[in-house]
Amino acid sequence: MSYREKLTWGQFMPLALGCVYYLRSWRGSHTLLSLFGSILVLIILQIVYAILVGIFSKPEKSDERDRLIEYKAYKVSYLALMTLAPLWLWMLAVAAPFSYKVGQLTSPWLIVAVWFGVEALRTGTQLVLHRTGLSGTRVSA
Repeated sequence: MSYREKLTWGQFMPLALGCVYYLRSWRGSHTLLSLFGSILVLIILQIVYAILVGIFSKPEKSDERDRLIEYKAYKVSYLALMTLAPLWLWMLAVAAPFSYKVGQLTSPWLIVAVWFGVEALRTGTQLVLHRTGLSGTRVSA
């Protein structure tokens, strides 16, 4: 496993666990303190993992393949976010005035859940591309 792939695993696992946490506790009571606590735990886990990978692995320079993988993963996650945004705006403009769920559509918990999901999609795409390679692209040496 390359150095970049190990770092990507360290980004993906806390995000995936964060998504599972959100799905399991969606109906529970949330406070702003628990929201910031969740984000803080996510950041701390990613930093500790990056430090451990840096200690036990030899850092490598980013090459053209790594940059292309990051570019493609950002493209996939950006497309997903730009697909969700019009749907979200439609829900706020059309469906929400006839419903009592406007607070749910604008809650910080939903916004952070979307953020976790898009970031998990980005890092998951990076992991898949690291494992399967870049088919249909030409990487010069």
